[in-house]
Amino acid sequence: MSSQASAIPTIEIETARLILRAPTFADVPEMAALANDSAVALMTGRLPFPYGENDALTFVHYQDEARRAGKELAFAIESKEGKAFLGCIGFRLPKPDAAEIGYWLGRRHWGRGLATEAARALIDHGFDTLPIKTVIGECRVINEPSRRVMEKCGLRYINSGLRAAPARGGALPIDRFCLSRADWVSFKAWQPAIVRESSGSTELAV
Repeated sequence: MSSQASAIPTIEIETARLILRAPTFADVPEMAALANDSAVALMTGRLPFPYGENDALTFVHYQDEARRAGKELAFAIESKEGKAFLGCIGFRLPKPDAAEIGYWLGRRHWGRGLATEAARALIDHGFDTLPIKTVIGECRVINEPSRRVMEKCGLRYINSGLRAAPARGGALPIDRFCLSRADWVSFKAWQPAIVRESSGSTELAV
């Protein structure tokens, strides 16, 4: 039996600006308010629209069950400053060696690099703690911001195709991305160079 078939511990992940933690019933009102936005929900295959508090309650219940069953690992994205609920991020674990990343943020939190910050932290956690070989990502072909997040996290474009989207009533054209463990290790080992102004003279002696 793979480790994904076992219960996944409840943890928190801290980044420079964010806390990734288990979704709770206290998140329900803000979760419903942020997800009940066509610009958010319609970019996903799973969020119904309209999205109400009953949908948020169902999500919190399901994610706790899915974590215990080792099927999914979902986090609420919370700001460290103000403790505001911003959106959600998580892994689906469709097979023992792969994790599929997904995420959404409320519209008013876009454009600040928060999705990238959360995704990088989750990817690091996944490769550090799960026996996965790859992280997989998908986005609608029209979702350029999500595509940029995955590219900033090191995921490479693989191909395009159709993906079942129950909340949208059918299949959607999507782009697929992938990050291997080997590439992730290379990225983590590739330390940035230090660039500073030179104090040396450029004059030639005569």
